[in-house]
Amino acid sequence: MNRISNPTKFLLNCLGALVATAVMLLSPNRSFAQPTPTGASCADAIPFCTGTTYVFPNSTNATPAPGGLGYQCLASQPNPIWYYMKIANPGTLQITVNQYNAAMNGLDVDFAMWGPFNSLAEACVMINAGTPAIQSSYSAASTETVGIGLPGGVGAGVGCATTPPAALTGQYYVLLLTNFSNQPGTFQFSQTAGTATTDCSIITCGVTLSSNSPICAGDTMRLFVDNTNEPEYTYSYIWEGTNGFTSTDKEPVIANLAPGNYHYQVYAIAHLANNEYDTCIEEIDVVVNPVFETVIDEYICSGDSFFWYDHYISTAGTYDSLFHTVTGCDSLVRTNLHVIQRPERIDMLDSIIACQYDSVPLESNTLPYNPGYTYNWSPGTNLSATNQPNVWFAADASRTYILTVTNTEDGISCSLKDTIDVIVNPGDFLQVPITDTGICPTETVHIIASGAHTYEWSPSTYLDDAYSSSPKATPHTSTLYTLIGTSEKGCTDTQTVMITVHPGATMELPDFVNIYQGEVYQFTPLTNASFFKWFPDAGLSNTEIANPKLTATVDTRYFVTARTEHGCEATDSIDVWVKETVMDMPNAFNPNQTQFKAEMRGIARLESFEIYNRWGQKVFETQNIEQGWDGYLNGVPQPMGVYIYKIEATTIEGKAFKKTGNVTLVR
Repeated sequence: MNRISNPTKFLLNCLGALVATAVMLLSPNRSFAQPTPTGASCADAIPFCTGTTYVFPNSTNATPAPGGLGYQCLASQPNPIWYYMKIANPGTLQITVNQYNAAMNGLDVDFAMWGPFNSLAEACVMINAGTPAIQSSYSAASTETVGIGLPGGVGAGVGCATTPPAALTGQYYVLLLTNFSNQPGTFQFSQTAGTATTDCSIITCGVTLSSNSPICAGDTMRLFVDNTNEPEYTYSYIWEGTNGFTSTDKEPVIANLAPGNYHYQVYAIAHLANNEYDTCIEEIDVVVNPVFETVIDEYICSGDSFFWYDHYISTAGTYDSLFHTVTGCDSLVRTNLHVIQRPERIDMLDSIIACQYDSVPLESNTLPYNPGYTYNWSPGTNLSATNQPNVWFAADASRTYILTVTNTEDGISCSLKDTIDVIVNPGDFLQVPITDTGICPTETVHIIASGAHTYEWSPSTYLDDAYSSSPKATPHTSTLYTLIGTSEKGCTDTQTVMITVHPGATMELPDFVNIYQGEVYQFTPLTNASFFKWFPDAGLSNTEIANPKLTATVDTRYFVTARTEHGCEATDSIDVWVKETVMDMPNAFNPNQTQFKAEMRGIARLESFEIYNRWGQKVFETQNIEQGWDGYLNGVPQPMGVYIYKIEATTIEGKAFKKTGNVTLVR
């Protein structure tokens, strides 16, 4: 409780005015004359703080302080009043103490100070045990200086005029003031130097604050005052607080507070006699807890439901639920349920039958219509696309396809699936062992096919039955036949058969040939064949070539079979007539070109061959039918002219050949 000695009238007249309130609170003199404690002893010390100037009444005719304590330079202790303070912020501290009477004349004031301590209780124990004061004064002056970390006190000796160490936060100091003159008056003191501050929370004045805190956001905060000094005194109240709050109501009601922590203090002003006031400052912290409003967006697909606390919901809308939290505040959970339209129906065949290698459409129609649908076929094997409602299937094997149709809104996908079974009947059933063959002209090929139910060949030319599985073909030219087979399932398969008609073999020989014994005849047939066989082999040099050489002795008919590289054959024959040996003599010869001898076809044995010149001189003779006259005699060329010859020979047939005649030698 602070007693204000300044009798400023606006403090009473303008309690409702905040400006006047501020002036009153900043009045330069404040006293802490509280009925409890009294300050009569250390244990009953009066708390004070040094934020401003304070005024307290002195004591007269009081019992002196206990003797024998460590008062140091304070030689006597009449009319004592004990005070204590607690350090808030560390540093140095200097307090100026004055004592004056009602006429404002100075009175002798003396002091002693102890410290530092951890608490008032500890301080009193130590002081009563004789702990010496750290600073004191017994001067006759009406003003004394108390210092912590700064000079203070008067007198020589320990604990008189000193400069104690600077104060630390939380330390306690005890100050004893005495009234040596025993005259009524007032103590006045204030902090006049230093950086330290003191803790004013130790000061109580019989005012207790309370509230309905904690409250929830949106509720009304109520501040309550319990003043034990009422109704003894009349009080005015001035409140200050967070966010510039002010009020002159005793128990303010504060609405619309946001969640958070708030601090309030009240100035309780007691109206005393003689136009004086006691002011007490009390503080309170309150809490406004938040009321949580959680908004949850949930998405489901049409036809689904969402479990909302204790039941399921499926209709789009906003659903609210209140929860009582540990702070006592109801919290709102607002659920916005969004229902995404799922495709309702996919119109599609359950199954489809196809033939292998066919292209089959897989078609669908999704209701209700929505151009934003996305599509997915699975698996994607042999499909023309996987993201279209209608696709083509290149039939290869039976399988089940799944079509998923999806509607996506706000990033949420809702799908519907349907399946179609594609049954693929074989399309590779036609069996044709021979698909490429060759024949010679006029030959017939028996084509064999199997595996189908019906057959159709094209072209039908040169086939004995175009609808048979095994037709006979006699094409005149090379022909590619196409077979279309149809299975019992109605599937078709196609095979081709290439029949190449190779050129026929040719072989042309003369009907006959005349030869003479001893001659060699070589056959020269006209042919396109590559392989040959002659029969009989008598007199032939080789029976497996086209042009063997023949040495015949008797009339013979020879046969030859000619075969091309593709196996086409042709046969021909030739009659070989063996003639009797014939001989004759030429009537002239040129020794520069030939010899003179018998001309012969066949075989003969020479008996004699003589040549004479016109004077009857023999110029040549031989018994070798192959030897003739070269026109020389003893190495000398004979002159041109007529010479006489005589020849006798016998043919192989045993016939004699004799002739005498003339021959002309020409050069």
